Amino acid sequence: MVRVTAVRGVFDALKADIQTNYKIGDHLPNERLYAERFAVSRNTVREALIFLEAYGFVEKTQRGPRVTTPDLTVAFDIVEGAFDRSLETCRDMIEFRRGIDLALMPSVVKRISDEQIAELKQHLMRMRGALTVHQGAEADYAFHKVLVDASSNIVIGKLFTALRPIIVFYQEIGKQRPHHDVRSLENHQEIVDALEARSLEKVTAAFVEHYALSEASLAEALSEHEAIKVTEPE
Repeated sequence: MVRVTAVRGVFDALKADIQTNYKIGDHLPNERLYAERFAVSRNTVREALIFLEAYGFVEKTQRGPRVTTPDLTVAFDIVEGAFDRSLETCRDMIEFRRGIDLALMPSVVKRISDEQIAELKQHLMRMRGALTVHQGAEADYAFHKVLVDASSNIVIGKLFTALRPIIVFYQEIGKQRPHHDVRSLENHQEIVDALEARSLEKVTAAFVEHYALSEASLAEALSEHEAIKVTEPE
């Protein structure tokens, strides 16, 4: 227990040191200097560095550990297990994604390329031609991933990638309701048209409706779920 505590202490201290005193690409001092600084063994420092590497704070090089961009995918692989995949959690995911998408739209409208708009059209075609709910959800995720990539926001991009299983799972809920999915496809086309026109006003309006549709689908699912609970024998 003492050794684990020592490694955790060095890990926290090194992480704070990296975030405060180093920039991406800088090399860290050697293990001996850290061992002397923290009054611990070099093995303890080495183990702490292994954890830092696992979380993407540093990478090994011939010149020693080099500071990199933290790998949010690793962190959210852990967090992903905390999602219970309930309909109630779906509401939280809708609110989260609405905030992200609306915040990114000014950057997306400004930066999206003709090639990325062509990708959106391809994913929309996949959504229309999907033979299963899962295929439609995967194409829907890919559509939104293009938008995130177009924003050039690296952090949100990694976060969106890490949350892919959760996002796809909840997208399947809406696609189980054909009448909702028809309007959703029309809405995705409106998003494409607005981006092709480089109109922030139109794409913002389209996204407001996009998440209103998601909330309506969720409300139906919750209503059905409650009805089933009422009719189930005790």
